[in-house]
Order: sequence, then structure tokens, then C-alpha cells
Amino acid sequence: MTEKVKELLQGYYAIVELPVQWGDMDLAHHVNNVMYARYAESARVAYLDFIAQGEAASFGTGIGPILAEITIQYKMPLVYPDLMYLGTKVLDFSDEFSYTMESIIVSKKHERIATRAIARIVSYDYHRRQKVATPQWLVEKVKKLQGM
Repeated sequence: MTEKVKELLQGYYAIVELPVQWGDMDLAHHVNNVMYARYAESARVAYLDFIAQGEAASFGTGIGPILAEITIQYKMPLVYPDLMYLGTKVLDFSDEFSYTMESIIVSKKHERIATRAIARIVSYDYHRRQKVATPQWLVEKVKKLQGM
């Protein structure tokens, strides 16, 4: 990872490195827009897994995150071959039920942010199928990690 890429990722956590796959591109010869939503999901899961110390895989079996909304800003196209770095942070705890996460995707080849995704995440009880208060342990760990 270059110094420029490290600088772009400063303040983001659980950095994930992924290669751009040939099959992720579309007829316009760049990564298809829907793939960025998937990459952002991978970044959010990596962050939550880091916070939960490897327990993110069990989120769907009890209380866990569910995507309520997402906004994706496309800043530049990714093209095979390239390597991308994904970083995520929590921006705020909007209310007792939700929080906002920001993920960025950085191109190694171009040393630029390719995409920024802002997602509102709701804490959800997968058994009762309803939103619940965000677990206090999660709020505390995020605030400690990020100095909020």
C-alpha cells in the first residue's frame, strides 16, 4: 500500500484489500455500479466483525445490523486489473435504533477514492423481525475505537 493510499484511508478501520475481478466489469469495461454496493457491504461486515471480535457471522441469528438505506457516490470507474482498498467508519449514532456508516473504496493504481458509500444501519432482531435498540456494547466499542 502506497503512502498516498494510506493517507486516503486514514481514519477508516478494518481495511480490506480486494482485487478488481474481470467478471465484475460490464459492457462499458468498468466495474458495474451494483458491485460497489456489494463491496461497501463487505467493508461494513469487516468493520463490524472487527468490532465484534469475529462474531459478525452470527449477526443474522439474533440481533444484528440490517441495511435501511444507502447512498453511493461514484467518483471514478474501477477497471481490471487493479487492487482496491475498502475502509469503513461509523459517522454517528442517529438514534437508539440506527447508526450511519461510511465506506470508501480506493484504487491502488490511481491512488484515488473511487467510491464513497453512506449507509444507515438499523439494529434488528432477526428472531422477532423488528428493529431494536443498538446494543450498548457495540456503541461503546465503536466510540472507544474511533475516539467519539
